Amino acid sequence: MKTLIIYASTYGFTKDCVQMLKTNVNGDVRTVNITKEKIPSLDDYDTILIGGSIYMGQIQKQIKNYCLKNLDALKNKKIGFFISCGSAEHSDDYFKTAFPENLLNQAVSIENFGGEMRPDKMNFFHKFVSNMVEKSSDENNAPPMKPLPENILNMATIINNLS
Repeated sequence: MKTLIIYASTYGFTKDCVQMLKTNVNGDVRTVNITKEKIPSLDDYDTILIGGSIYMGQIQKQIKNYCLKNLDALKNKKIGFFISCGSAEHSDDYFKTAFPENLLNQAVSIENFGGEMRPDKMNFFHKFVSNMVEKSSDENNAPPMKPLPENILNMATIINNLS
């Protein structure tokens, strides 16, 4: 089985999650950072996993545009979607705005890998917004942002069981 993981990562958390996913998926697995690399033909792959990080309620435009431009090709593949998002209570809404509904409906796996603030890598604006989000979460007693490696392993298990 050949798997292609297409992703975008702003500050490295999603990239780290993708590496864990790649390590745990059986078979030939290739990862492609859509913001830095050319995406190969989908013809060579059985399974396509696509995801990115959520900032201010949106996934990276390159991910969203890729799905829309390649809708027909993706419909003919086993497909899975993931996001890196610290706001678990809103993840269903983020999936709906990030990916086409018909692709979500046929997905074999949909997972939120959680989130992690990396302020040392953030620009000034993202640091400012992140601080506001943290304060709001504290005031609303929202659960703290954290990585969810169990969701990465769950997606890997589902993909491994497809073969």
